[in-house]
Amino acid sequence: MKINTDLLTKIVGVFNSFVPITEKEIAIIVKNAQVLKIPKKTKLLHVGEVCDKMYFIISGCLRLYFIKGDTERNCFFFHENLFCTAFGSFMMQRPCNQVIESIEDTLCLMVSFEDFEKIYADLPKMNVIVRKILEERYANAHDIISSFILHTPEERYLRFIEKYPLLVNRIPEYHISSYIGITPKSFSRLKGRLRNKAKKSM
Repeated sequence: MKINTDLLTKIVGVFNSFVPITEKEIAIIVKNAQVLKIPKKTKLLHVGEVCDKMYFIISGCLRLYFIKGDTERNCFFFHENLFCTAFGSFMMQRPCNQVIESIEDTLCLMVSFEDFEKIYADLPKMNVIVRKILEERYANAHDIISSFILHTPEERYLRFIEKYPLLVNRIPEYHISSYIGITPKSFSRLKGRLRNKAKKSM
């Protein structure tokens, strides 16, 4: 699939939010990238594999999760205009302990690690862009860890709504319950309590 004008405009806008970038510099990125259509529920990375791809989400949603026994624990959701990869595995080229899967049919820009290295060599600004992406990812990871220490499941859900307003009605509730660390049954009770609170406040 080719990159049309509207898509190119969107990509330029996102990269400009990190650092001013010219059309010539964007062309370097686009030349080393592919546009992919990923069907819903497609696993893009399995535990034990080395992550060799980074995705920029144009439309749709991917999730990054851990597996503990028979349980999946969601830790990140990546929707439109976000970059998705298992960063530790991708940057260090070592086996990962995470899974990446599409929650929806997803359209994305994909760069392989090999082509990523080419972009690094040809576009010095990529160092700044990647540093800012990593800073954002680190801040998100810090927020998630601190939330499990400081907040109740109800507070974590309210923070989820605040952080992912576009996803609340798009992804299955069992994915949300996994993200906030409770079972689907407990999540159903939590939502019931919130509805009752809302009725009493009216």
